[in-house]
Amino acid sequence: MTTKSIPELLQRSLESHMAESDLRDDEELRQLLGKLTNLSEKVAAAKAQALARRSAAKLK
Repeated sequence: MTTKSIPELLQRSLESHMAESDLRDDEELRQLLGKLTNLSEKVAAAKAQALARRSAAKLK
């Protein structure tokens, strides 16, 4: 089971609010979603790096 990062949770929440017409789909929101996507990718890379280091440490 994988857990969602905070940026992913925020992005899903914003998308849900957009679907419910609570938020307007405008340029500011699209920029925010893009930044959340970028941050989510960075979090995923950091998690993968931490797991790789942890695995390498266990092998030593």
